[in-house]
Amino acid sequence: MSTLTLNETFREAGPIRTTVTGVKRWRGLIVGCALGFPVVFYFLLLAVPVLRYGHLPNYVTTYDWFGNVERIIRSTGSISDMVPIILNEWILEIGYMNMEYGNGIAEWSLSFEPHKILLISLTGALIGLNFGLMLDRLEAARLTAQECVRAGGSGILTSIGALFAGLTNATLFSIACCSTPSWVGSLAILGVETSSAFALEPYGAAGSALGLVMLVVAALWLARDTDARKRARLSSATGAVSC
Repeated sequence: MSTLTLNETFREAGPIRTTVTGVKRWRGLIVGCALGFPVVFYFLLLAVPVLRYGHLPNYVTTYDWFGNVERIIRSTGSISDMVPIILNEWILEIGYMNMEYGNGIAEWSLSFEPHKILLISLTGALIGLNFGLMLDRLEAARLTAQECVRAGGSGILTSIGALFAGLTNATLFSIACCSTPSWVGSLAILGVETSSAFALEPYGAAGSALGLVMLVVAALWLARDTDARKRARLSSATGAVSC
């Protein structure tokens, strides 16, 4: 390879370019995580009230999401009102109905909202990307102690980001918490004091966004280290090429 070609490659390299290359290389893993993570996520969410209250779900209700959205658009004049109403529409509900009270009352339920499913799928895709970039980083060469620390930091950042993005998009309901399906209701079911959980309610969207940002930052951090290793190799190779 000529010196000119090496220098051009050196200039073109960068964390964003490395990340894009990682997306192409690990697209199978990313798609698999994007599809599989929501399945695991909602399975674990469903397990929480089952273990907490000791009742298996006994009803499943589907909703005409597209029809409901059409009616909302047709009957709501303000877009600022329309969007949050649509976002709160359910597509599926699974829960436990206690039939001791007349027609029955839902003691707990798990709702599925399309936009939250998409956010969880995006979270899974970013987790898959970070895992792929980590594999790229480990394959590049033996890591120095400093690089190990940074790789560990990226892993911790990925874990925290996944926790934030997942927890703030949980949609559990419990009659004991007297709330609609939401992430704060999920916190209360998990054992957080109800008053503390509801005090956090206004920060749900910010927490979700923060989690996704942390996942992106972790990916760029991993890509930067891999890119730095490539730059060092290119510089070494350039020095070895004779004029």
